[in-house]
Amino acid sequence: MKTSHRIKQTLYIAGLTVAALGMAAGPLITQARSLTMKIAHVAPQGDPRDTAARHVADTMNNSATCKVEAKVYPAGQLGSTTDLVEGMQLGSLEAVIIPGSYLVGFEPIMGLMDFPYFWPNDLNKMLSLHQSDAVRKMLDTTDSQGVYSMAIWHTGYKQWTANGPLVQPSDYKGKKARVMPSPILVEQQKALGLTPVFTPFGETYNALQSGAIGAQENPISTSYVMHFYEVQNHLTLTSHGTLDQVFMVSKAWFDGLPEACQAELEAAVEGGRKVVVDETLKLDEKGLEAMKKAGVTVVEITDEQRSALREATLPVVREHFKALTGAKGDEIMKAIEAEIDKLG
Repeated sequence: MKTSHRIKQTLYIAGLTVAALGMAAGPLITQARSLTMKIAHVAPQGDPRDTAARHVADTMNNSATCKVEAKVYPAGQLGSTTDLVEGMQLGSLEAVIIPGSYLVGFEPIMGLMDFPYFWPNDLNKMLSLHQSDAVRKMLDTTDSQGVYSMAIWHTGYKQWTANGPLVQPSDYKGKKARVMPSPILVEQQKALGLTPVFTPFGETYNALQSGAIGAQENPISTSYVMHFYEVQNHLTLTSHGTLDQVFMVSKAWFDGLPEACQAELEAAVEGGRKVVVDETLKLDEKGLEAMKKAGVTVVEITDEQRSALREATLPVVREHFKALTGAKGDEIMKAIEAEIDKLG
């Protein structure tokens, strides 16, 4: 909040100078050039979200309208995902890119992003849904926590890896699986008979290798860049959910930007949204081929198996979500479902 006050005070003084000299908005742009923007995430360099983050940073650094000094900090350089959220709320970070799962702790309605067998499997429909008013209402729930959720970046559909196929509910029973700190994901795993184990992202490889956990869910691109396929011999293509990211900024910092800078950043993040999809699709294809060459058995589930898995998880998750979020959560969930129905 102090940072926001200083920015607003500086802009106010700059405005008085402009008026006194009878100049245009040049000094405002000069002030904007002194702003910094740290963009942090935990994915390794070369990951689609890292490439897209660098697109945002490059756009802002090269802007003639608002040259914010932006820099990307990948691979958890500024801390774990939880650390990044806290840093943004405290004002030490301007922007982070994280899965919605890590937002459920302070805004349970964001747990909608973790629903299994709920979101469209058609990518074009999914991307269209992300632009809908219903999804915007979900994203706006973080405003009260001092966080402006600017956009969802699609980074792929989740698939399971394990040392065996996971095609029906009974296949999951008794296994330990890595889970992010989302009560929705915990309920999903329990409904399948899994034992959820909270595991930091950076420790997942070692946990799989040692047998501390026996399964994990991630998009193909993530399992590829993190080399999970080296310690798991089966990839089951369930596409049961998404691991989409939220590009978020400190609301106080964003509100302190001149309007021209806000508009520039919105456009940069939208550009990044398109970059991350293109990069994810390319890396998914590359990763799948690499896994096959490494000897990983790739299994596709049938429509009947998908229906059984959906029935085993989604009703349980829906009820838990409604208990957590009340009428407001139920309203937003139904609004998103209505949008999904419109898409066909």
